Amino acid sequence: MKRKLLLFLLLFSCQGPWSYYPENPETYQGIWVYAYIVSGRPVKNVCLDKLHSLKEVRMQGFAFYEEANIKISGSFNGKDTAFFLEPDIADYAHNPNCFVGPKDLIADIGKNYELDISITWDSAGRRTTSEFNASTYIPQKFKILRAYDLLKQQFKPGDTIVYLPAPMDLQSNYFIPEYSDDIGSVLVTMAYGQDVFWGENSIDKFIENFTERNDTARKARFDNGRILISVENQQYSDMPKAIDSIPIMGINMPAIGEIKLLFYASTPDYFKFQNTFLQGGSDSRIKPIYNIEGGAGIFAGMLVDTFEVNVDTLNSIKVYPFLAAQEYYCKDTDRDDNESNTPNWILHKECVWYWDKLIWDKISTQPMPPWYEIPSDKLRAVLSAEEFITWCEHRYFPIDRYPPCGSAMVRFSKSKNSPVLDREVKKWCEEHKDDPECG
Repeated sequence: MKRKLLLFLLLFSCQGPWSYYPENPETYQGIWVYAYIVSGRPVKNVCLDKLHSLKEVRMQGFAFYEEANIKISGSFNGKDTAFFLEPDIADYAHNPNCFVGPKDLIADIGKNYELDISITWDSAGRRTTSEFNASTYIPQKFKILRAYDLLKQQFKPGDTIVYLPAPMDLQSNYFIPEYSDDIGSVLVTMAYGQDVFWGENSIDKFIENFTERNDTARKARFDNGRILISVENQQYSDMPKAIDSIPIMGINMPAIGEIKLLFYASTPDYFKFQNTFLQGGSDSRIKPIYNIEGGAGIFAGMLVDTFEVNVDTLNSIKVYPFLAAQEYYCKDTDRDDNESNTPNWILHKECVWYWDKLIWDKISTQPMPPWYEIPSDKLRAVLSAEEFITWCEHRYFPIDRYPPCGSAMVRFSKSKNSPVLDREVKKWCEEHKDDPECG
């Protein structure tokens, strides 16, 4: 049965001679900038990245730069303001390549913003200072006026709608907005908590034709939200605009639980970036469109409207609790993509919480403390040296909060290629000369 499913997927994904693209433009090798200004919120989505070679390990928990000065100018709390951002490392966030502004400065609707960046970094072994700037604005108006469920019945924020069985789940809920002409597109995301239940859907019914396996692991989600759709504020011929009636398919929602739909009304620059870089990155004929002067990436303003919804379903629909689906996935070893039969809690970073639970069950009968409070001697007693390295790697080697991961980082570096990692290892060994891994 698995072979039939594999054959179907191969045929479904095949492309003809039109998939041959003779153009092969040179890859941009500088700094990428991803920066967002969202109405009613402080600045917290300004991230930098660089191109990594195929042999280079990306060390997300450490800064790839030597120095970064990032300034935002614009209207906050009703006043023209300018401030520098700080790396997002408060409360052990371990995200030094993303930057945040003061929490008490809130972006205003309909205002203009400027971004200025000066960053010193290692570019192919050469110390380089790069400068970038960009401008954007937050649109003037966007709000959902009314919504219609899968049964075409109107509902309001906070109401309960019904998750319907296949094939009804392939129909859409529709959200009707009012908006200003300065909006380029609307990106819709969904936020949820761990108390939601995912439901059996049309995809499950289709897969049942090829396998007898009832795979709870397919329902595992390891985040608190997902992108649902992006619609453009553009009219083609005499067709209605997609933005005038935004569709959200029922299959994309949980079957039971409370969710928030976040409608991000963005600038035309963001839609061009999304359409050419985010969605067209695999097509060499499409030239990415950026609005970062001197670099690549996007600086976009967004006006957000939130629409809260309760979802319920019929008793006949099989549902999968959020945490139970995660646990099923993490403990599963019988996966088609896991030839070594290595447990998923070792293979995948998102399962490290489940690994913590298994470790603590071996150590103590007491309630499990936070991972950073697990005694290192007891942890090492139940993990091999390589498993301990992997456990630390899953958390991006949090040496500031869990120093035993320093030795694991040094050992890990001996078989990896990363200038950033080499720099951190050098600093660690200078401060911990008695560490046997530094010898």
